[in-house]
Amino acid sequence: MSEITYDYGETYRQIQRPQGGVLGTTALVAMIVCIINCALPQLEMLLTGGRCPVPIAAIKIASFGLLTLLTLTYGRLDLSAFPTGIWLVAMTLLLLDFAFLWLWQSKTPAEVMLAYNAYYCPLIFAPLACAFTGRLSERLATRILVGIFLVCALIGWVQFIFQTPLIQLASSDGNFRIYASYWMQEGSTMVRAFSIFGSALEYGNFAVLAAAIGIGMCGRPGGWIKGVPLYLFAAACCYTTLTRAVFLQLIFATFAAVTFTFGRRLRRMIWQPLIGLVVSWFIAFSGIAKLLGQTKTLYDASSLELRLLQWEVYGAQFLHSTFLQKMLGLGFCQADKPVIVPVRDDLYGKASNVIVDNMYLAVTLHIGLVGLVVIVGLLWAMWWRLRAETIKRPTPLLIGIASFCSTFLMSGMFNVEPALYGFWFLIAIMILQRDAEADGAYLQPGQVRPRFEMEQGKGVVS
Repeated sequence: MSEITYDYGETYRQIQRPQGGVLGTTALVAMIVCIINCALPQLEMLLTGGRCPVPIAAIKIASFGLLTLLTLTYGRLDLSAFPTGIWLVAMTLLLLDFAFLWLWQSKTPAEVMLAYNAYYCPLIFAPLACAFTGRLSERLATRILVGIFLVCALIGWVQFIFQTPLIQLASSDGNFRIYASYWMQEGSTMVRAFSIFGSALEYGNFAVLAAAIGIGMCGRPGGWIKGVPLYLFAAACCYTTLTRAVFLQLIFATFAAVTFTFGRRLRRMIWQPLIGLVVSWFIAFSGIAKLLGQTKTLYDASSLELRLLQWEVYGAQFLHSTFLQKMLGLGFCQADKPVIVPVRDDLYGKASNVIVDNMYLAVTLHIGLVGLVVIVGLLWAMWWRLRAETIKRPTPLLIGIASFCSTFLMSGMFNVEPALYGFWFLIAIMILQRDAEADGAYLQPGQVRPRFEMEQGKGVVS
């Protein structure tokens, strides 16, 4: 009996080159621009002598307009890795709530759109990313993200070492402003590194994700040579932010990345976001931060006390609202304040003194208890899909994004960042490979697929 041998080398090389690489990379860069929200305004001010003619909201709209155009160019949406059901529920609620806030809460359509842009924009457009599934090289995406992180880290270290913002904090035309955060220690003013982001927290989020990518690299043969230095450097960058929420994110993202990379019982990852929520709730409301903050140190509890004040001020307003308002919201939204806002702070009234810096409170004030349940449910479904895809294909970039996104419940206790997690979910969807393509993309030439996958029908033995 003759034996026929097939050469799969060319097929493998074709699989390794996703189609539409230029368009996919363009979409990736557009999403990164939305995450690093001060990069283009800084470029505008540099080129125009301090003015920012195109505000951040317009940049975000243009980025998603480009994503829509590229999606129409491909003409295909692969929703197999997308939580379509809960997304449709969320979009239906936002549509109905738009009418409620406009007609019953006397909010103008522009005000409602501004709030939707600030809180939910990437969640609304998330399915568009599915058009790029299988069309973006993950290796290229990893190099782009790590390269951008290294540039941002260089700027952050200069800010921290020389105690100078280094970049322009406000435009002359009032369209852009960064409220640089400071940390008071022993009577001196210390600048938190924020790089080219809107705050130290946002820069710290990027550093946490880079650290998780570093751990993911260690799972590859010889990957520790790059992975360990990247993790240690990113962790050091987290310290320069002097932001406690970033430190918590780093700890939990590290546990998640180690579990994804080296763990054998990956079902444990189901509970990590809930454990983070319990820990953050304990820190926020147990009084432990106040006990530790007797001196002006990193554990100074003044910011946490301000967060408790927000519950008192806005909680009373919410409790005295009608039943319909409790369910569908008061329409209150501070958008990106206090990070990036127009100069006319008087438009925000009382909100300029007490900040809503809690996702659960902020979303409830905006679209009510029903909205809170649906939005948190959508974020949970996105995390669930990321977890499943990362277990299926544990690449460094997927490990990094999934590990960072596992902190969303914990982070929500101290900040309002549903949009940020939405952007990273979009990027994760872009770098996924179709099942048939991924089968080859994660095997080296000559490597045999694991036996258990063959037994499950994912491979054929002849």
